[in-house]
Amino acid sequence: MSPTAAVTGIALASPLGGSLDATWEALLAGRTGFTPCTATDGLYPGDAKATAGALADDLPDVPAFGRKRLRALSRESLLVSRVGMLAWQDAGFGPGKAPDPEETAVVLGTAAGGLTGYLQVMRDGLTLGPELVSPYAGPQGSLNAAASDLSIAAGAQGSIVTVTAGRCSGAHALTVAADYVRTGQAQAVLVAAVDVLDPLRLAAGERAGTPRPFGADRAGAPPGEAAVVLVVEDAARARARGARVHAEIAGVSALRGGADGASAAAPAFAAALAEGGVAAGDLSLVCSSAAGDPLTDRAEAFAVHGAVGSGTPVHSPFGALGDCAGATALLQVALTARALADRCAPPTAGRGAADPDLPAVAISDGPRDLAGGPALVLTTDTYGQASAVVLRTP
Repeated sequence: MSPTAAVTGIALASPLGGSLDATWEALLAGRTGFTPCTATDGLYPGDAKATAGALADDLPDVPAFGRKRLRALSRESLLVSRVGMLAWQDAGFGPGKAPDPEETAVVLGTAAGGLTGYLQVMRDGLTLGPELVSPYAGPQGSLNAAASDLSIAAGAQGSIVTVTAGRCSGAHALTVAADYVRTGQAQAVLVAAVDVLDPLRLAAGERAGTPRPFGADRAGAPPGEAAVVLVVEDAARARARGARVHAEIAGVSALRGGADGASAAAPAFAAALAEGGVAAGDLSLVCSSAAGDPLTDRAEAFAVHGAVGSGTPVHSPFGALGDCAGATALLQVALTARALADRCAPPTAGRGAADPDLPAVAISDGPRDLAGGPALVLTTDTYGQASAVVLRTP
């Protein structure tokens, strides 16, 4: 039997707080994380103003593996390194108690992390001259910068991979990590996802309304930002060293379909269940990425209803967090692992009136007790991608 990939460390920073506990308690209380935001950096024309799910701070009290010169890091790299430290500690690792560095890998998912920094370097080099560009700016202006910085911080000497697949980026990263563990290519994998607010996303958010997951008057969701890091390792190895297992990864599927994800959502749902050997009727929860987009919410409603009808509880955190881009899927995984542990699903904020053109799904306006079965995370985006992850309790 091949090893079972398991999540042993979880840490995140979201618009609702700088930890999993803070975010979870805020979701249970029905709070949202939206605030008016303005971005002016000279790179894009004009000011970008929108209501958005912004991080409260950059976790200033977290040591980021004891590193110095953190001001040289991009915001994405800084967040991932600091959240990564918390996930590492949550997995029970630290000085004198860590996996073999050569057997420790880093995989990061992001939709656009590093792009603004890269454009800034190019602009400054062309307008100011290359001699006035910081030597730290170039390396930080790349999509692989955050993964590389996390690898350096954690002393990981295994593979370093960055994947980008829209809102499904985190699920693709988790797929790579689970494969590393199952095939023995790594003892432990730091799986990260990050995307932050930039003027382009804020400008797009000016056209969005109040997030209405599956709601009749949904018109898009405000942008959100988040950083998530999981530690994934072989479940048997984790238990042998006395680690807590948050959840086991039973199945993962990531597919591409039509322009709105409609043709990929249902097949991804079915493929993840098949890989995990789980029947749809056994699911205790479906965590949806619905955030108020007319097309992707529709794709997920039909996929969920087609698989489990209207009896299985469905939860989406993005009515409270906004559209968190490449961090979406890993946020769902982290929160679903917590829901399984607590046997409770938070309410879905902001839904409003149900859309009569969508099939009924069991969205709740209040916390719901869960049965002890596995859960499925479903993520779609407007670029035709869909992913599904089946999680089960140990």
